Amino acid sequence: MLDALVADILQDFIDEEGDALVADIYVLRQAERALPLVSADLAVSYLLDDNDVLPEMPGDHREVWALRTKIMVCRYLRTQAASRVNFSSGDKKMDRSKEAANWAALEKDLTTEYASRVKRINPAADETLITLDVHPMIFERGSAVE
Repeated sequence: MLDALVADILQDFIDEEGDALVADIYVLRQAERALPLVSADLAVSYLLDDNDVLPEMPGDHREVWALRTKIMVCRYLRTQAASRVNFSSGDKKMDRSKEAANWAALEKDLTTEYASRVKRINPAADETLITLDVHPMIFERGSAVE
């Protein structure tokens, strides 16, 4: 199931020549990282056993898992695009100023769709961020101040 998911996601992230924009090993790792998040959001304990997911995952849950993985891939592609530079040389010009913004817009759209699908499957899902009760310590020379 994992290999099929990676292959499906790679088909969505190809360039004009049909080459993958991201390595398959990266998509595989992001799918592995996304499964516990999806499991928590859907309130179903999914475990990855080699290439299979236990218990068997229905189609709508697989789509949510694919969306979460695509969000993580978009973040990676956005950071890659942010470091690219624009240049012009004589009559040639390369403008990549909108590439990072386009990946960010796709990530935002996928996140919205992910949230709506999770809410449809698990209405009790909590979208809030976890806030820890942490009080940082500030150290100054010779003393500690809370």
